[in-house]
Amino acid sequence: MKTDQRMEAYYDEVRAENLDDPKAPPQKLLAVLNAGFVEKDQCVFLAQLKKSVQVQRPDFSNRTGYECVVNHLHMEDYLENGGLPPLETLGRGLAFAQELKERLSALGGLRHFRIIVACNGSTCTVRFHTLRHDEEWLDQDVDTLFYATAVLET
Repeated sequence: MKTDQRMEAYYDEVRAENLDDPKAPPQKLLAVLNAGFVEKDQCVFLAQLKKSVQVQRPDFSNRTGYECVVNHLHMEDYLENGGLPPLETLGRGLAFAQELKERLSALGGLRHFRIIVACNGSTCTVRFHTLRHDEEWLDQDVDTLFYATAVLET
């Protein structure tokens, strides 16, 4: 996992308190993962998320942007009781990202994916896209981004 300096500081606290334990993910997040993946327009999507969005491939300049908009979760929307303290929310986001990485890896084939966890101290998002040699979603230097960021790749 590649992290920027801000995320590394958060992650040290998350690890110290074992807040990224993947053993008990919230049921809403499990439902998203258990619904599986769909492929459309040479893109891979979480099936449950793809059903709930109105955007289409022509709305974007490239496939990476399309995947990132569709495959975008705000952790707070999937946690019980309206959310958790920020570090716990981040921990759930990191645990979700690890499980997502395993499931994407199990798809097989020659595709690889980038999973992006972003946190601003109060919100946490997780998104993913297929790695393509001619398209990027993130600046190569994650330390220049506004959010604390962690990147996982399959």
